[in-house]
Amino acid sequence: MRPGKAEDLPLLLELWRAEVAAGRQDMLPNERTLRRLLAHFDWEARSRVVEDGRRIAGSVLVMSRPAPDGVITNVYAAGSPEIFHSLVGWGVGLSRAAGASVAQVFVGKGLGGGLERAGLGLELVRPWWRMDRTLARLPEVASVAGYELTDATTVPAGSWEKMFNRTFLDHWRFAPRGEREIIGDRAPELCLMAVTSAGRSPAAITVGEVEDYGGDDPRPQPVGLVSSVGTLPEHRRRGLATWLVTEMLRRLRTAGARSASLYVDGASQMKAYDVYRKIGFEVAREAEVWEATFS
Repeated sequence: MRPGKAEDLPLLLELWRAEVAAGRQDMLPNERTLRRLLAHFDWEARSRVVEDGRRIAGSVLVMSRPAPDGVITNVYAAGSPEIFHSLVGWGVGLSRAAGASVAQVFVGKGLGGGLERAGLGLELVRPWWRMDRTLARLPEVASVAGYELTDATTVPAGSWEKMFNRTFLDHWRFAPRGEREIIGDRAPELCLMAVTSAGRSPAAITVGEVEDYGGDDPRPQPVGLVSSVGTLPEHRRRGLATWLVTEMLRRLRTAGARSASLYVDGASQMKAYDVYRKIGFEVAREAEVWEATFS
């Protein structure tokens, strides 16, 4: 086992594709997206790979983010069950040593067996779902009285950060995000915000992007991803999320997407999945969230 490095990415892509094919992970972004996401990743300190001849048989990357209750790490491990468990152990150990409050591991449904017996303090805490739908027949876009829709072509800079962090403050494992992380280099027309007609105060948001996962992915490509669907507490239960998502589906199709996906907490107190089902989404993939909590 050795530290990973950026030059390993082509071999890591082969390993990660095998993980998706085996159902241990959900999907794999393309190489361009991965290089962007890992541009500032500390490979030496936060990764390990297991080599088997000229190929990489296992890998683990540990990402972290600050949250109100402390630092949360995500341990992304890949490989056969034996290698997977070993690398998860390394990632959880690093998380503890680095002072994290929580270490998370995502794995395909039913494939986390043995994690609770590994002596790492990991417990199954959450189902995590990917919901899909085609873009062939879209639901009608119904506006909500007293509100208007706008997007990043007109919303002032800085509004997205403030809005996102207020909206998701009461959600499970909330972690603040900055403006760049929320809208990044997404097309401005795929960053939607609902505002009040009187006063134009922000009320709800969602963002989208179009991604092509290649021929190994069974969904019609490209896929339109819907994310960060949220409404401020004082504006909830009025149909804003339905309005935003149905409008986003229309815009994603215009941008070239042939299907749509979103991710949702399967134990959400908001029961957002009920809203998505009414729009035509169905659970397509299920994952498990395992956590180790440190004092």
